[in-house]
Amino acid sequence: MFWLQVSILVLVNELIASMLLVRAPQTQRSAAGEGALNVWQLIDEIEAERQREATSTGRHRLSRHRLRHHP
Repeated sequence: MFWLQVSILVLVNELIASMLLVRAPQTQRSAAGEGALNVWQLIDEIEAERQREATSTGRHRLSRHRLRHHP
């Protein structure tokens, strides 16, 4: 019984390791047209947009310095 349990444990560990190490090929779905973005590209675009908004130096943007000196 002991050897049966050990062999099952080893097989389960090998199965988990193979699932972690071997990845399925990344294919684009046929329904997506030319120029379609994947999830990571969308995340990168959103992050870039947030950075642009955070560093915006538009005319109507108020700085902390101006807010402190005017009551």
